[in-house]
Amino acid sequence: MRRSGAFVALILAVGIAGSVLALAGREADSEFVAAQRDLTPVRAGALQELISTTGDPRPGFSGRARSVRCTTANATALGSPWTCVVRYARPPLVRYTVTVLADRSIEGSGQPEGHPLGRALELSGCCVGSS
Repeated sequence: MRRSGAFVALILAVGIAGSVLALAGREADSEFVAAQRDLTPVRAGALQELISTTGDPRPGFSGRARSVRCTTANATALGSPWTCVVRYARPPLVRYTVTVLADRSIEGSGQPEGHPLGRALELSGCCVGSS
């Protein structure tokens, strides 16, 4: 009888210790969750401002973006994916699908409207402000 009582006590002790360790491990996640709650939403104007600093990626073209219009249907803080239409110095307009990453950097790909290329145009930059 004593052996079975000791065995049950040992199992209970191991279970309690495991529970304490699991709860202690969850405390680090609460800091991450708190940071995510305080995440300032990405605004279209801030994304447009960042993209306006990019150069024309089309082969044989150069110059900075002249105007940018970005929209999203996603109500999350980062708003991804965004659709951005960029007017460079020379037509046609370029339509990008842009993802804002957790560190607020961006990456996207797109095609000139009405004149698709054999490969996607790439867009990247850092970092979207909160304005």
